[in-house]
Amino acid sequence: MIYLEVNDILFIHNEFIEKFWWLWWVKDIQQIESILQHIQNDEYYKWIIEKSCHLFFWIIKFHCFNDGNKRTSIWTLNIFWKLNWINIENIYVKLEDIAIWVAKWEISKSELNHIFKSMFISFWYNNYA
Repeated sequence: MIYLEVNDILFIHNEFIEKFWWLWWVKDIQQIESILQHIQNDEYYKWIIEKSCHLFFWIIKFHCFNDGNKRTSIWTLNIFWKLNWINIENIYVKLEDIAIWVAKWEISKSELNHIFKSMFISFWYNNYA
């Protein structure tokens, strides 16, 4: 499994807000480090779906950045998946509403996990069935 590093997420975030330099502010880099360390714990997060769910959910919920947390979580997840040979079409469109639901606590991490499982099942079926 290929993992991202803190600098990768900072780069992704800064790409979104490069026109708005005053928003280049990380509130808590330790939270980003914590997220990345957790997903590398194969005893607790055994599958990429679980790792993806944790990564996506907590980038949004920890609100690590002054702005762009949802966008950063979507792009970070997309890059994490692509690094691990998962390419889901229209991922940005599919994840926009989901990111908003997570931010508003309209879905739990468990519900997000189910959504990601269905996305993966569809991906595998369309590419390997």
